[in-house]
Amino acid sequence: MRTIEQEKDLKDLLEDIKEMKSGSAEQLYLVTTYSLSNYIKSLIAFGSKSKITKDNLNIIKEMFNILKEERKLLNYILRNIDVIDPFSALLVIGLLDETNDKTVNYYYQVMDDIEEACEMKQEFRGIRRKQDFPTLIQDTSYAKEVIALCENEDSLKEFLGYEESFWKFISKRLKIVDTDINIARKTSYAIPIYDGDIVVDIDLLVPKVVDLQTALLALSIYVKAYKIYKSLGQEYQRISEEEIDAVTDKYLKLYLENKVKTVI
Repeated sequence: MRTIEQEKDLKDLLEDIKEMKSGSAEQLYLVTTYSLSNYIKSLIAFGSKSKITKDNLNIIKEMFNILKEERKLLNYILRNIDVIDPFSALLVIGLLDETNDKTVNYYYQVMDDIEEACEMKQEFRGIRRKQDFPTLIQDTSYAKEVIALCENEDSLKEFLGYEESFWKFISKRLKIVDTDINIARKTSYAIPIYDGDIVVDIDLLVPKVVDLQTALLALSIYVKAYKIYKSLGQEYQRISEEEIDAVTDKYLKLYLENKVKTVI
């Protein structure tokens, strides 16, 4: 059951999604209208084989695909609205909205350049300017942020594939903290408990998984905890950062990447 604050966040989230969907339709209309106007101007100024003439149509196609991807991500959030943390989703929505604003501004700059090139009859002025950020269709990191809103302790357990005896062992020792990620990074831990030089137990505090950042942090803690578990009754061999990075990289580059392809 959600708290009053969570209910407020949920209401804000639904309103933001509604506004973004409405704004995307308007943006696509405006970009399409501007590009088609430039297309006619460029045909007259430079002909049908000109790169900037063709680029007008590319702009429409690219914007359509970008806004289509945005809608798919928003719909994924809506389909899973009952299991996500509204505040975490609001932050991700903000990231999508910021990227969308940058994308639209970029394409308007490109279209302005093309219009100026046509007016001055100087084709080089309409050559597409360099883009200094990835759009939603150029980088799956945005989709991974959305997917991770539905991640939880059970999905991490399935990904790691550790034996059930490990999860049963830590269940009575595990403490979960629900706090800001910056605080969680400082307070989360997996610490071996010794009798002399021998590992006899574990002390464990893991962040509640509500988004990509907490999922990655929880993974790193579970990997450390598993190393400690396998050292019970022995001297502890400290786990390397490379071992932890290998697991989190696999989670990002294989596990979440596959989910992006299959569930969105």
